[in-house]
Amino acid sequence: MRPRITEKVGSIGAVIGALACPICFPKIAIIGSAIGLGVLTPFEGYVAKGVQVLYLLAFIGQLIAFRQHGNRWLLGLSVLTTVLLFSGYYLVPSSLLLQVSLCGLVISSVWLVVEQRRCAEREATRHT
Repeated sequence: MRPRITEKVGSIGAVIGALACPICFPKIAIIGSAIGLGVLTPFEGYVAKGVQVLYLLAFIGQLIAFRQHGNRWLLGLSVLTTVLLFSGYYLVPSSLLLQVSLCGLVISSVWLVVEQRRCAEREATRHT
């Protein structure tokens, strides 16, 4: 249960943080402003750091969950999106890389839910 909570808190928090970060995620921030997260604009530096911390939290949750599901493709996607995020912040400052990495985070989170359900179904059939 802990890997699921860790990954979900990180993923959802990173998405909410991205919605409140207009310089890093300009296209996504339009949605954030529409729902009232524009008030966080003066704190954008803190929000950007928060997005990175929450992204790492989501990645750690993915690593922990990997022991349960064993899907290397899912883990690879998580590694790739994490590398893209930090590359977009520090190596090649690019809002496009940041947005692609955020989309990858959402995809890997949904995929993880599917994988965890498959594992639960396999366990249920194994015990019957």
